[in-house]
Amino acid sequence: MGKYVIIPTYKEAENLRNLLPLLKRYKVIVVDDDSRDGTEKICGKFTNVKLITRKNVRGLSSAVLEGIKSVRDKTARIAVMDADFQHDPSKLPEFFKSLDKYDLVYGSRVDNKMSIKRKLISKTASAMARGLLNRVKKIDDPMSGYFAFRKESVNVNEIKPFGYKIMLDVFANMKKGSRIGRIQFKFGVRRSGESKLTKKVMFDFILQLMELNRFRFAKFALVGLSGIVVNEFFAFLFHLVLPLYLVFILSTEISILSNFILNHKITFESRVSIRQALPRYNLVALVGLVINVLIAVYLSTFMNYLIANLVGIIAAFAFNYLLSEKYAWNEYERI
Repeated sequence: MGKYVIIPTYKEAENLRNLLPLLKRYKVIVVDDDSRDGTEKICGKFTNVKLITRKNVRGLSSAVLEGIKSVRDKTARIAVMDADFQHDPSKLPEFFKSLDKYDLVYGSRVDNKMSIKRKLISKTASAMARGLLNRVKKIDDPMSGYFAFRKESVNVNEIKPFGYKIMLDVFANMKKGSRIGRIQFKFGVRRSGESKLTKKVMFDFILQLMELNRFRFAKFALVGLSGIVVNEFFAFLFHLVLPLYLVFILSTEISILSNFILNHKITFESRVSIRQALPRYNLVALVGLVINVLIAVYLSTFMNYLIANLVGIIAAFAFNYLLSEKYAWNEYERI
């Protein structure tokens, strides 16, 4: 049972110069995206360090996955960390010790040194991850990127890396019944080099979430749009023969049923029975409708009614999706 530390790098030679001497007790795998900054020379000074240099390939997640797949030991304990000292290397013994009890241990940042802007980005990304991915909904810091796991507890061959938060991919592919632990660490300040957080990285993160979410969020939105068409169609038919209040009630309920059928079969792939999901979804949709109306009425007192209604629709949609995911079609072992 070996202890491995995987470090994905791109132009991190100066940080590696100071980090690698601290990791001599571990088998270190540096996966470098052809930095050409002296990384090869620095790694060559350490007998416990294996360097994998990737040509014409970029990406943090894919680099970490390549490092994981290079470990042949099926009982290996593997830690993943950045090279820039934002991940405290002195915490590694605690990570590996915790793997005696847990299948995966993640780092939770405290005493965060990030700027207000970076904190806001991180908080927003964490909220998005917890909202869209069931397995991280109870993880307080899914964006830290500092974690360790037992190799046999993760379906490594099922991981399809995309984006830059490989920890989310590992969470998504953990075997059923895996135990998860947490270790707090002080988030450090980058010592050398530049941050890799760019607009492209943020866009890739959103695509990564959608992929791990199996595009349920997008499907839910499309079904919601179809529900508007259904609602309007039946409202047009009913208004010829029914009082207006009944028109609104019946057309709304029909659109809710239409949305339910499509979401049950397409969005959530019948993960629970119709008998369980239908009353739950009906309740969620009706509460969402009340939220929409209340927000729209309140905001319309000091802004354009169309904008107020749009804000209400967006708020109700977010509510409907989250409650549909975690209540109406709740199944905890799904991603």
